[in-house]
Amino acid sequence: MVSRMTVPEAPARDLRSGLVDGLRAARAAEREIFDAIDPDDRDRSGVDGGWSAKDVQAHLGSWRRRMVDRMAANREGREEPSLAATETDEINAMFHAQRAHWPWDQVVADADATTADLIAEVEAAPPAVLEDPQVVGSIMGNGPEHTLAHLAPLADRVGARTRVIDLAIRIESIIDGGAWPGRAAAYARYNLACFHALNGRLDRARELLRQALPEQEELRSFAPEDDDLIALRDELPSLAAG
Repeated sequence: MVSRMTVPEAPARDLRSGLVDGLRAARAAEREIFDAIDPDDRDRSGVDGGWSAKDVQAHLGSWRRRMVDRMAANREGREEPSLAATETDEINAMFHAQRAHWPWDQVVADADATTADLIAEVEAAPPAVLEDPQVVGSIMGNGPEHTLAHLAPLADRVGARTRVIDLAIRIESIIDGGAWPGRAAAYARYNLACFHALNGRLDRARELLRQALPEQEELRSFAPEDDDLIALRDELPSLAAG
């Protein structure tokens, strides 16, 4: 998956509402999935790369907190806080070590707090901030898209895969109904297509790619190398034609 981008002339008010709605929808899906897991099973490893359910929820909260800290620093005119690690795997390991000893109640409280704080930062952000393609991409990447990526294996454990699909559909409806600028919508649809392709929903992935690929040359160049789209690789030229 790739981070989507916006353009400077983006209507920040519409985009802002969509980002907030997406964050709320993602957290609601998290609550339902994690609440369905037996309390005695939350620490069992072997899910999502060996992490337990508690580890996954803590991981989602840790990246939202990172985004909150970055946006708060920007809003207050400070330098963004740096991390000791630079590679994603190293950062994940660092965040995991910081939270591995947390009890479940603390992990849940952090998940709620990081969502609320990120929503507050989005709502407080000046329009110019939401016109920054890196900011918008990071909000989605550390919010709804991150949740989608990690919830599917857990949802399968509790027979709730449809709840994760519902979240993907909800995000798509937010994009379709929120007058998102073209570039932002294309990247968001592309990432949703990757989610559906990875989960065997190839028809839905095809429809999203037919919308996204014709809009952005960057996506057409990247898609053939994207492992998320291996199942559709031979079809990409025709999908790019719209």
